[in-house]
Amino acid sequence: MAEPAPESRTKADAILNAAQRLFTQFGFRRTSIDDIAREAGIAKGTVYLYFDGKEAVFRAMQARNLAEVELACDLAEAAGGGFGARLRGVLEALYAGMYDRYGQSEHLVELSSTRLAVGPDIAGQVDRTYTGRIVGFLNAAENAGEADLAACGLDAAAIAATLMAAAKGAKQSESGPPDPATYRASLARIADLTAAALRP
Repeated sequence: MAEPAPESRTKADAILNAAQRLFTQFGFRRTSIDDIAREAGIAKGTVYLYFDGKEAVFRAMQARNLAEVELACDLAEAAGGGFGARLRGVLEALYAGMYDRYGQSEHLVELSSTRLAVGPDIAGQVDRTYTGRIVGFLNAAENAGEADLAACGLDAAAIAATLMAAAKGAKQSESGPPDPATYRASLARIADLTAAALRP
């Protein structure tokens, strides 16, 4: 299959960027195709050249987010530094970028439910990808002698589930969602504690 022309990719990205801003600011239900077209600076009909409707835009946004996370993970895993530093990078790649984008939105609950309603297949793929990335990273670290998973009596899948739960839990505090810098600091602590627990 031929690669989309650069202009097509640029227009589609402009639509997705506009939709992302509006969904974050106003929520999915209150955002219309007209709003997206206006925000992107294009005609409404142009949106329909690329997407069948608002749900298709949301699904494409989800898929693009996942691709961005995967690329960020690749870079984090390939970065220099020890196990703990790279684990911090992986957790940031998985969670911090998306938190920067959506974490402070007043419509986060609605966007989360829309994610499951409009793109349950993509949401499932995201969950599998996140688990797989952490499990693969942990197993590779153990094979390289950087980590001893048995030291805490858990296998890679159980450690991954714990890390994911901790990363999700860190998005909440008594005063509401933390700011992005505070969230990143929490991810760093989670990674540091895990690295210390798994030290060979």
